Amino acid sequence: MRLHIMAQQKVALGISFLVCGCAIYLLFRSKTLNIYHWCATLGFSSAIDTLRLWVQNWNTPDFVRFCLPDGLYSAAYILLIDAIWHKEKGIMRNIIVSLVPLVTISSELLQLFGIVRGTFDIYDLVCYTFPLLVYLSINYYQNCTFKLLKQKCV
Repeated sequence: MRLHIMAQQKVALGISFLVCGCAIYLLFRSKTLNIYHWCATLGFSSAIDTLRLWVQNWNTPDFVRFCLPDGLYSAAYILLIDAIWHKEKGIMRNIIVSLVPLVTISSELLQLFGIVRGTFDIYDLVCYTFPLLVYLSINYYQNCTFKLLKQKCV
């Protein structure tokens, strides 16, 4: 199956976001995270340790270390699922694309009220919400523009 050029671009961008999120985890987070164990199994430990030494004195903001990767993962999910569902133009596509981001947004909000374990963080909420809002806004704009071209949009 050959992907449409726009879908290919979304896959490439989605993978880029995923790689960037993983790189932030590998360079700036604790070595107890599962991603380190996976990389060690693949034989990348020494390369990662070398990179960590190179960036150890960087003054990386907490937002970048703790929140941004989740936003990148959310954006990657949205782009990759949208690429898979690129031929579907109905509401089902938006539901499938929105599913994981809505679960993460809900989980963060439930932390605020103590219903779900964890610490509420407004920056996490922004990082989960922003990619979804951008995606839905672009889709709305594209649909409205398409309808305008067909003289059906108000």
